[in-house]
Amino acid sequence: MFDHLKRLRTAKGFGVHSPFAFNFITNILFEKYSYYAYFDIPQYLSEKHLDAPISSIHQLSFRIVNFFHPKNVLIVGGKQDYALPLFVNAASPEARIICLTDQETKSKMSEICEGKIEFWHAFRFEQMDAMIVDIQLLPKAYGISIENLLKISHNQTFWVIRHIDADKESRRFWKEVQTDPRIALTFDMRQDGIVILNSSYYKLNYLV
Repeated sequence: MFDHLKRLRTAKGFGVHSPFAFNFITNILFEKYSYYAYFDIPQYLSEKHLDAPISSIHQLSFRIVNFFHPKNVLIVGGKQDYALPLFVNAASPEARIICLTDQETKSKMSEICEGKIEFWHAFRFEQMDAMIVDIQLLPKAYGISIENLLKISHNQTFWVIRHIDADKESRRFWKEVQTDPRIALTFDMRQDGIVILNSSYYKLNYLV
């Protein structure tokens, strides 16, 4: 109960003293405005005869990418999630979008996204401005670890970590992210987590 009430208060900005965090929580994470992409992308997928459910993480990713406008975005995992790259592209059309996912998803995604994204066959040490990582059932072959994510990040990079409460391993990964001294801000949204690396901010973990 206490955890629930704390999240509700923080989501409304109560007790959040950082101007950046207050704006990010109230105007980005919990923004109520509906964008055209929220309607256009589901319609596009429907026209492609694809059963691709749209969830809050798609709209959240759109808002965060729209806020930061990263130039290079890496999407990892997300089996059969054909919608996510489309939302990222809609938020930042000039961004280079790279996907590291399974072969089946890759094949269909290539057809749907019509040349708007690139595909990696394995993890590469190439600097990124943003990463959206689904850690649920994430194959070890992808080489995803906090160390590797930090190696391809810079001070302005942000991460969206999906399914942080999916299982014991996911919760362990997220706890290590929260306690890592090299990571400035985290926003725990129950199922998904946002990471801001910018070292100009004091280290804080928000429950929202």
